[in-house]
Amino acid sequence: MEPLKIALIGCGKVAVKHLQAIRDNKQDAQLCALVDNRLEAARDLLDTTGFLNPAEGEIPIFPNIDLLLAAQTPDIVAITTPSGTHADLAKAAILAKAHVLVEKPMTLDLDSADELLQLAARQRVKIAVGHIYRFFPLVQALAEDLHSGRFGRLLSGNVTVRWGHDQAYYDQAAWRGTWEQDGGALMNQTIHALDLMMWLLGSPVTDVFGWIDRQVHSIESEDTGFALLRLQNGGYCQIEGTTASDPERQEAAFNILCTGGEIRAGIIAGRPSFQIRDRRGRRLGSRYLRRFIAKTWREERVKGFIRLKNPHSGLYRDFIQSIRQDRPPLADGRSGRSAVELVLAIYRSALEKQPVQLPLGAFHLTGMKGFFADSAEPTV
Repeated sequence: MEPLKIALIGCGKVAVKHLQAIRDNKQDAQLCALVDNRLEAARDLLDTTGFLNPAEGEIPIFPNIDLLLAAQTPDIVAITTPSGTHADLAKAAILAKAHVLVEKPMTLDLDSADELLQLAARQRVKIAVGHIYRFFPLVQALAEDLHSGRFGRLLSGNVTVRWGHDQAYYDQAAWRGTWEQDGGALMNQTIHALDLMMWLLGSPVTDVFGWIDRQVHSIESEDTGFALLRLQNGGYCQIEGTTASDPERQEAAFNILCTGGEIRAGIIAGRPSFQIRDRRGRRLGSRYLRRFIAKTWREERVKGFIRLKNPHSGLYRDFIQSIRQDRPPLADGRSGRSAVELVLAIYRSALEKQPVQLPLGAFHLTGMKGFFADSAEPTV
């Protein structure tokens, strides 16, 4: 089959991972254009990733999506721009009958997410969301066994995301940490792990009680958030997300307790770890590792192990396969909407100082404006 043509919108830091993913899937994916109003940033991105090599062919650069779509119709439009721009860019791409891969969060409100899902259905195109934690090693095997009941009944889970950033991170761009364009530690840094945990737990959330704070950063939104979730199947989940921790020791971890075993996994300072035990205390990690290695070798050979360095490569591979096989992507638009709904529910609970039931209904991040208006600026 001919490679699918992919246009990348946004040439910031995460765009490097997207271009590497395209190269890792070069038999099925071909970069056809870049879009960024900073033309020099786009040229620098091509240079640093090697796409300026004459062997790659000349990659056109456009200052906006309208000029891109007037010149060509990509098979896939990948969006890596600030969060507040995702909805409008995705809508334009879908109207041009392009499939859309959008970085997290999918949107900042549910009305926009619903509009994109409905429009994509009418246009017969697919939406994938950049929830890359679903493509980490062992995760899909764990999801299969949790959903099949191998670990028994779910009791509880917890998510910890201590993804520290200094003040300079927020000062680099005016949109970072704002309610209108970004949200805080929960919407930006924690949503990956939230999506993963809700997928693994396999049950809708019914009630949310949340708290947020601005502890050390000078930003409009929160740098720390906590929540307690109650699930439809009777389980519970605790959430902690913060950017107030040590930037040199960023951590994302989760723990799931079931009647038949316990799973602990995470990344601390770039180093992965996992522990899987049954109720008798027997370690199951080596079994899952062997299962993962065998499956990866069987399906992809060496390429599969190369892709482990960049989870976006697995995301692209699955999305391309979903288009060709006409099936939902593993990280589809509906799951992206659910992750946004959960974060918004935590915010609304913090705003109203009471539990919130799902489904949430209409609520936008701009409703949080002024939440910290009466609070003193944090000091370190």
